[in-house]
Amino acid sequence: MPAPLVGRKFGINIVPIPDRSICREIRVLGISGSSRQQPEMSKSERLLDSALAQYRNLGCQTDFIRLKDLRIYECEGNYSENPDYCTYPCQSSLKYPDDQMQRVYDEVLACDILILATPIRWNNHSALIQKFVERMNCIENQYSWFGNRLITDKVAGMIIIGHVDGIQHVAGNLLNFLSWVGFHIPEVAIASWVGENDEDTTKDWGQIEGNRYTQEDLRNLVASALRLACALKRHAAEEMASR
Repeated sequence: MPAPLVGRKFGINIVPIPDRSICREIRVLGISGSSRQQPEMSKSERLLDSALAQYRNLGCQTDFIRLKDLRIYECEGNYSENPDYCTYPCQSSLKYPDDQMQRVYDEVLACDILILATPIRWNNHSALIQKFVERMNCIENQYSWFGNRLITDKVAGMIIIGHVDGIQHVAGNLLNFLSWVGFHIPEVAIASWVGENDEDTTKDWGQIEGNRYTQEDLRNLVASALRLACALKRHAAEEMASR
């Protein structure tokens, strides 16, 4: 009796890159949710840098935000008191002069593709990503309560790195959030890597770079998000021309 197939085949599903002339019109935003003290210490952020470099090589404009570098106040739950109080601009941005979440809002609303990068923290995404998620509630509420959709024709994907097998849990939470606020999800939306049980993080980056599946997933994430973003931009132009 033959042994059962294990894992997945490498190199079977390669997502093609769209027309590079269209790629120049695409703006990509990478957001790092790592709390590491020095940027080069974060593997999720380094993988995000690699994705952004691929986008630049294809002619896209890229922007980068490290949440740790910004002063962002916690969501104060204004929606729970009254949905009318959860507005955009966010009440916390107006209340605290040193709050820097507006920079994040501006970049998110300006991009065509958003890539979130997070480590796994106790089977979940990082606290910084959670703060971002909660502060985005005013964006979602603009549509659900006021009928004003701020996020349209935008694509989102994610990079998830860790030493515990929580990728699907983290991805499920974030995909739900991204879809709820209005992002479209491409056919390959996740690039990930899970380390060994010994949790020896000193050898992680070499293993990530040498992992063919992670690198293929990263290339496919870049390509599939780009293909969907180009299709949405083309569709929006066609709709505008038909009016």
